[in-house]
Amino acid sequence: MARKRKPRRRMVHWVTSGFNDGSVTGCHSEHKVSEKRAKEEGIYICPDGVQREYTYKPSEFRGWKVEQRVRVSDILSNRLNTRRAIRELILPELVAIAETLQRIEDRLDRIECSHADGKG
Repeated sequence: MARKRKPRRRMVHWVTSGFNDGSVTGCHSEHKVSEKRAKEEGIYICPDGVQREYTYKPSEFRGWKVEQRVRVSDILSNRLNTRRAIRELILPELVAIAETLQRIEDRLDRIECSHADGKG
């Protein structure tokens, strides 16, 4: 029985379109640009693999076909709902974790001080 090869995991590189606030409304994959071309054209590949971005002005939205506006509205609604969920569910937990870490750090400082006083 032949051994199955493990698939190579390579980053996918993207061309995106969206608004200048960072909202991505569409994307497609593209071959990674060569290092030489990236240097010549000043292309920066972000950690998400986006190597090219095209932005629209919000005022252009009104001129699009209805189907495009509906699709983009759904995408942007999902983006807003995700941001709100993160803000409401995750950020308070992060604040609580930070407060707990601060209390632990304060307690450790007191223990170290009392330990140092006992030796000195």
